[in-house]
Amino acid sequence: MGLLESLFGGGETTTGGDTTADGGTTTGNHTTGGDGPSDTKYAILMNAGPDDFAAAGNGFQYAIELDDAGYEVDVFLDGVATKWPAEFAEDPGRPFSRNWKLVEQRGLLAGACGYCASAFDSKEACERSGVTLLSDSDEHAPAVAQLADEGYEILTI
Repeated sequence: MGLLESLFGGGETTTGGDTTADGGTTTGNHTTGGDGPSDTKYAILMNAGPDDFAAAGNGFQYAIELDDAGYEVDVFLDGVATKWPAEFAEDPGRPFSRNWKLVEQRGLLAGACGYCASAFDSKEACERSGVTLLSDSDEHAPAVAQLADEGYEILTI
């Protein structure tokens, strides 16, 4: 799916789960286990908020493209990006809303920083949208060093 398709629609959404020939599993286009690209994991730390929707849209697009290619991908909402659940709930036609839905449907959204969600007054909107808060309002999450220890390649948007 290209950038224009993500902005203006098009393409198909795949859901469901199948076992791959190498013993991994596929959910939508998200493949885990087995050999190949799925051995590389990416953590996308989304810091771009609604005022920088083009950068954020690229981050959502990167997650989908990596997932389509069979890589393990986890998207973390951090900083002002914790406002995205409220933005898409209030305006489902907003640019990149299709990508947001795909990220959610494919299980790529790992959660949001509870500290940042509290700081940006978006904690309740995250909870209403079903976005997991990864920490309370006193601690930052995710722990970047822990992600690196777990073998994630880290992309910051």
